[in-house]
Amino acid sequence: MKKIFALVLAAVTLALCLTGCVYEELSVKLNKDGTGSIAATVGLKKDFVDNMMVGSDPFEGKETQEIEVDGDKYIAYTETEEYASFEEIEKALAEMTYETGDFGEMPDMNDDADETPAEINDELSAGEIILTEPVPETAEIKDDHIFKSVKITKDGSKYVFDAVLKPLEGDYQGYEMSDIFKVSVSVEMPAKISAYKNGTVDGNKITFDLSDMSEELELYAECKTASIAPVIICGVLVLGCVVAFIVIRKRK
Repeated sequence: MKKIFALVLAAVTLALCLTGCVYEELSVKLNKDGTGSIAATVGLKKDFVDNMMVGSDPFEGKETQEIEVDGDKYIAYTETEEYASFEEIEKALAEMTYETGDFGEMPDMNDDADETPAEINDELSAGEIILTEPVPETAEIKDDHIFKSVKITKDGSKYVFDAVLKPLEGDYQGYEMSDIFKVSVSVEMPAKISAYKNGTVDGNKITFDLSDMSEELELYAECKTASIAPVIICGVLVLGCVVAFIVIRKRK
């Protein structure tokens, strides 16, 4: 899971020409018993995959699906990992990075504005555009970790998810990384969410607003599960009443 986003390495070069060309989604699920899962989805814009894909398929051997996000269509792959504890989920999220890898030399699409995707594809196939040169020194991400901090706690019947999203800084040949990546994070809590920050709640699920990836953002949600203590107390009281009633009848 730490390098799940490395799936886009082989195909992202030309896709960088498109705003929001790479879609990444994290869906975290927390269970009552302290276990949980993370589903990580990586997608590339469908137009790019259909018209500009050259060489190896970044999703080769994987089961992909077509999804729509904010009106844009993506070819995406999802991988789900189960975890035995909240601590393991914390660690996995804290280690996740935006993996950009060696994108190679970005072709200047403005120089040949009249070229069709098919013509550009022919140039790529003929080797006229080089995709294997090293990343220029101007391509830099200061810190590629997705989260600044992650804390998941269970205190009695109270569950808390509290993470801080790092700003997506740096650029690639003049393209801001925050413009290249479109990211979504959602968390499914064990019960109906009672308090939250920076998200939209639907029952026990919250989806966080990540429209501005250049800003640090706190992702917070908490819930409380129904306590069984009142049920146990009521049961004991009822049982006591029944016993007392039987004892009184026998004495009569």
